Amino acid sequence: MDRDKIEITLAGSGGQGLILAGLVLADAAGIEENLEIVQTVEYGPEARLGTSRSDVIISKKPISYPKVQHPDVLVNLSQDAYNKFIRLVKKGGTVIVDTFNVKNLSTVDGPEVIAYPFTEIVRNKIGTPLVLNMFVLGFLAKKFDIVKLESLYKAVDRRVKKYHDLNKKALMEGYSLE
Repeated sequence: MDRDKIEITLAGSGGQGLILAGLVLADAAGIEENLEIVQTVEYGPEARLGTSRSDVIISKKPISYPKVQHPDVLVNLSQDAYNKFIRLVKKGGTVIVDTFNVKNLSTVDGPEVIAYPFTEIVRNKIGTPLVLNMFVLGFLAKKFDIVKLESLYKAVDRRVKKYHDLNKKALMEGYSLE
């Protein structure tokens, strides 16, 4: 990791696997790369389709405050999550958006916006959108030099109950997206 600390919010709809993606990222950073981590989640009472959020703080030094208030990076995989969390992004931060699911990109001063039709890319490369979470996690990890791909693979082996190969393929494809 190039920087001393990064605060990330992964936001979308319940059922998109963003809480799992946050756990995999935290596991890879903390266990495999020996970095300091805090991972928290927030979701509504709905098991699926309500807004969900996974926050991950990764640091080379001890973390003094365990909450992400203004993320350096905000990943949005649904319109509701985009509308709810876009104004939280730190000035000079980055917003990553799945344009397949987020159609209305309201303008906000400050953050850089990286927009891809991630869902379509995953369908074309892997054949199913079920691993969208891991694809975007791979992209995020590489884009911001957070953790190595091998660290993510090991975290998937520990955290993901099934479909290891499919999840690892999604990580690799996301990691290689330019």
